[in-house]
Amino acid sequence: MEINEQELTFNIPHDMHEEDWRDLIETFKILPNWKGIEPDGSNYWFGKEDDNIYIKAHITYSGLVIEGNMPDPIWARWILEFIEKATESLGFEVESIYHK
Repeated sequence: MEINEQELTFNIPHDMHEEDWRDLIETFKILPNWKGIEPDGSNYWFGKEDDNIYIKAHITYSGLVIEGNMPDPIWARWILEFIEKATESLGFEVESIYHK
């Protein structure tokens, strides 16, 4: 499978309440292939940026950015699962507001 660069920004604000952040982190942990949280607050799945395949989530002023190097079908399935679980956890419709 061809590996492609992926990036989406979601409508998850940088200034959420601390309780919402805790809920989101718990959601991150149950997504497939979670690797952990780095000191800068980035979360990783499958691997890290120096690996061939990885997903990384980090917050910006524009929203939550999820990026990575993944085959399109695996990326699409993982993102759909993220949206479903994050929507349930946060109590609002999580959706992509920008893609690169």
